[in-house]
Amino acid sequence: MDNFYSEIYSRNIGILSESEQEKLRSSTIAIAGVGGVGGLLAERLVRIGIGRLKITDPGTFEKSNFNRQFGSSITSLGYNKAEIVFNQIKDINPQAKIDYSTAGIINESDAIRFVSDSDLVIDEMDFGLFRQSISLQRAARNRGIHYFFTSAIGFGAMIVIFGPRGLTLEEYDNLPPDVDLNGIEELHVPLERVLPILPSYIPAATHEAYRTILGRERPGPTISIGVGLASILAANEAINIILKKREIATAPRYTYIDLLDQRFTLGTVP
Repeated sequence: MDNFYSEIYSRNIGILSESEQEKLRSSTIAIAGVGGVGGLLAERLVRIGIGRLKITDPGTFEKSNFNRQFGSSITSLGYNKAEIVFNQIKDINPQAKIDYSTAGIINESDAIRFVSDSDLVIDEMDFGLFRQSISLQRAARNRGIHYFFTSAIGFGAMIVIFGPRGLTLEEYDNLPPDVDLNGIEELHVPLERVLPILPSYIPAATHEAYRTILGRERPGPTISIGVGLASILAANEAINIILKKREIATAPRYTYIDLLDQRFTLGTVP
């Protein structure tokens, strides 16, 4: 490691070895969606020393984002999320390469372009964008790399990781293998595949709200605690995938943590 990089990440050494730190420096991680979880995740990954990030998001900041989203404020209101996040993190490590796009993931061609040159793909797009997520996981699978998503659920979070040769996202979502994303009007995904555990403190009406918005690209209730936890969970698993410090728990297994319920679950979807 050169002196500049070594000084920035000197406090990592002792927890990470110098060779592990260099491996992080040579890695490229792609994050689709940098609103709630994705923006915080990008900041965490730069701070731990990932050498290249690719981020994309077509959305702009709204007032309803202020309760949880990194980069959201009065001064960024109405501005593109990817551009704002880029401007927020680019000076943490000036040697890091950060590519940002305001295009988002719309179709399979977008997904293929976004995944190219990446070592890992993280899906933090809005809840219910199942077509885009399937396109992204297909592109990751074809490239031979891991894909995963995290969800913020109240004061908790969950993560599901897909290996390049394991269960597909279509199978996990209880959809036909190789489903034609353009050939069907709606994708119906069971709630338990997206939110296998719902916190005890969320009222029944909110449970029903989640079912109502499922697959309809509508926002659900969310707070800063779960979003922050989801970003940390995502950063932790991203580092483990790159460094292989322990077994990677892949789908249909999932990890769920809730701080208020004081619950930690390593589960398997039915």
